[in-house]
Amino acid sequence: MRKIIFLGLYILLSIQVSQAKSLDEIKNSKTIRIGVWTNQPPYSNFVDGRFEGFEVDMAKTIGKNITENGNVELVGITNGSQRIEFLEQDKVDLVIASFTDTKERRERVNFSLPYFSVAMGAIVNKNRGITKESDLIGKRIVIQKGTTMEQYVPSLRSSELIKTDGSIDAFAILREDKADAYIDDNLVVMAYAIIDREYITPSGLRNLGFSSYLGVGIAKDNSELLKAVNQEMIKLSKEGFFRKVFNETFVPFYKNEVEAKYFLLEDLYSIYG
Repeated sequence: MRKIIFLGLYILLSIQVSQAKSLDEIKNSKTIRIGVWTNQPPYSNFVDGRFEGFEVDMAKTIGKNITENGNVELVGITNGSQRIEFLEQDKVDLVIASFTDTKERRERVNFSLPYFSVAMGAIVNKNRGITKESDLIGKRIVIQKGTTMEQYVPSLRSSELIKTDGSIDAFAILREDKADAYIDDNLVVMAYAIIDREYITPSGLRNLGFSSYLGVGIAKDNSELLKAVNQEMIKLSKEGFFRKVFNETFVPFYKNEVEAKYFLLEDLYSIYG
């Protein structure tokens, strides 16, 4: 009976915690699995059977360099919670999905050097008269689950807080008039304001809460893979990769309303010579 109980516990623990692949295992297999968004343009989007976007180009380049021109397997991520789950369950080796580096998340996963700076923003119906942060107090707010918005929104004392599994669902809630504002990374909500001109992100709603930094997510204690990713980040920055891809993806998507200097962290990488 004790053997049966022990075996059951062993199986349960094996399911809950999977061993991440080491850098050597990834190189030997010539395959790396990278989690990217399925529906977060221009970071990443799955369209006509393929992924495209800023973080997709980044994932492909880092993956090819680490595997020495091996196979880069892109794995779709549909909601914020999956980013940590997929790393812990060994479904991916890296996550490049506008993954904000926070103290709480570092208890469960590692983060690379940051590559992007973002703030929070809100999108609202253009006829509601909501133009600044104080206008959001007491309003109905919709956010994505598993995002840093969960830390910020309580300060607004919202009358109702709705959490969804993805940005598309969150914007749908706003359009159905079930919420007064949708709060997310400022670039995410600005994208929806371009898609539907009935909704706006006024200047007073584009820099809410606190600034955050996006990094590549890596399984905890996978130090060799973390080191390899950081080396790639430094190399790509020196080569001008991030600015080039930003200009090819973000600038046309936002119709020239965004500038790389406000989001990229090129000054940080300059200290590496």
